Amino acid sequence: MSEPAGSFEGLRPHLVNLSNGRLVPGGLASTSPADVDRIFDRHLPRFVQGRTAPVPVVFWAHGGLVDEKTGLEAAARQVQWWLANGVYPVYFVWETGLLRVLAERIRRGAQRFGLFPALSLMRAGSVSAAAPVPTLMPRALPPLKETADAFVEWVARRAGGPAVWADIKASAARAGAKAGSVAGEGGSRYVARRLAAFSRTHAGAVGLHAVGHSAGAIFQSSFLRAAFEEGVGAFESLALLDPVLTAADFKTGLLPLLGNRIRVLSQFGLGRQRALDDVCEVLGITFYNKSLLYLIYHALEEQPDTPLLGLEENVAADPELTALFAGGTAAEAIWSPRLRGPADSRSDAHDHAGMDNDRLTMESLARRITGRTGIVGFP
Repeated sequence: MSEPAGSFEGLRPHLVNLSNGRLVPGGLASTSPADVDRIFDRHLPRFVQGRTAPVPVVFWAHGGLVDEKTGLEAAARQVQWWLANGVYPVYFVWETGLLRVLAERIRRGAQRFGLFPALSLMRAGSVSAAAPVPTLMPRALPPLKETADAFVEWVARRAGGPAVWADIKASAARAGAKAGSVAGEGGSRYVARRLAAFSRTHAGAVGLHAVGHSAGAIFQSSFLRAAFEEGVGAFESLALLDPVLTAADFKTGLLPLLGNRIRVLSQFGLGRQRALDDVCEVLGITFYNKSLLYLIYHALEEQPDTPLLGLEENVAADPELTALFAGGTAAEAIWSPRLRGPADSRSDAHDHAGMDNDRLTMESLARRITGRTGIVGFP
């Protein structure tokens, strides 16, 4: 019998659906501890059975833009492609929906400050660029758009935007919380514990990989820490797609693990010009004229202008990060567009939200995870 339209039941062998970091009932396709148990007791053992080489298992965490339905739809589009390439995917769907919440906060904040009409006019391109709007940092954009963006940053910061962003980060941390914590064991911690047990009973059967898109990089930092604490030996690779992770958090949380617990780091990001050409939209309405990373960088972190790992100019300004990505085998940064060179180091992503839907990026990622040049093309 086929599934009802809009059903995600077929994803269960590959799905860990969280709410506020926990495995709780409800939602479009809730995941219980028993569902996670079945992944490691039934579905994954069946997939690796009879294979002589280690089977790649990829743990995927989407970004902070994504609500539950969008996260489930993305998983549904990609699961069969991973399986066709001999990879067993596990998708963390963690119901964040940052962009819609943030846009609503900005709208309400503009109204509270009596500025909503001006915001609407600026979005429509009808306000003089000479309007007195607070500026956080000069950038190379047309004056009208630059003024509008500085205005949005100013409103976002004063309308509770940093609190929204802090809650997204806290949700990722809660997912990795230990069983003895105040709120109980987090969902990714439970997955980490079951993964550790599977790794002990199926030694050498799988190779572990993690991918984090946008705020998924923060989620994966928490998950990987939990996995190593629970006894998982090492991950073969970590890939970060346009990561919204501060440089400081990367240096303290992930950098010390490279080359040992995390054997290879790959970063795929928008090059500076493509990040500036990106926009933030909700329901087809543009409210910010560049990548979400700039809005977080300028306005949403606790301290404005906190360097982010996913902004090319922030990496270039940091000698330690520049040296890390300069060469060698432990880490590589691929900034879009990169259309030539090795087949596993290409990207043509045009926007932050679509990084995980770009053919060159995804095929490069699959080649890195499988270790094969010949793969099934990304649909």
